[in-house]
Amino acid sequence: SGCSMAPKTFKEITLDDLYPVLTEGEYQALRMLDTDDQISKYLEQYWQERDSIPGALTKEEYKLRLTYANEHYPDRRMDGRSDRKRIYLQYGPPVSIMKKEFSDLKFETFSTIKSLEIWLYASPAGMSSLPTYADEIYPGEMRFMFGDITGNGNYQILFSSEDGKDIDSRMYKHR
Repeated sequence: SGCSMAPKTFKEITLDDLYPVLTEGEYQALRMLDTDDQISKYLEQYWQERDSIPGALTKEEYKLRLTYANEHYPDRRMDGRSDRKRIYLQYGPPVSIMKKEFSDLKFETFSTIKSLEIWLYASPAGMSSLPTYADEIYPGEMRFMFGDITGNGNYQILFSSEDGKDIDSRMYKHR
């Protein structure tokens, strides 16, 4: 099919770039705006408010993270929303990234993992209440695990110590 990809609008780019750090309310508010001018004004106000909060992510820091994430963690579907990019934008650079390659690590009945990336951050982790395989590997650290299931370099989040919604159900240990 000759479906040509239209270039993304300023609004689409802005939403793709900022969704990891926007609240649901902020995201919806931004989505409702029509003109580039309204969006620019909204962004100006958004970053001004952030700048008044001590320790909050600054616009400059976010731009640096965004540039790095777009370069290193692009989304294969080109919608600008890969899991690694999202986590990088939210939490910044991990203290360490470990990569483990497998020929075919069994992951449930029909899936295998070709490669895992484990991102560690120094701050203490929020703990998920159910035991997972990730707990054995690095207890008590904020961590994220991404797996390349297909072998095409598209890493999906499998585990987050910070957000239960990011834990793949296949990570839970069946007792």
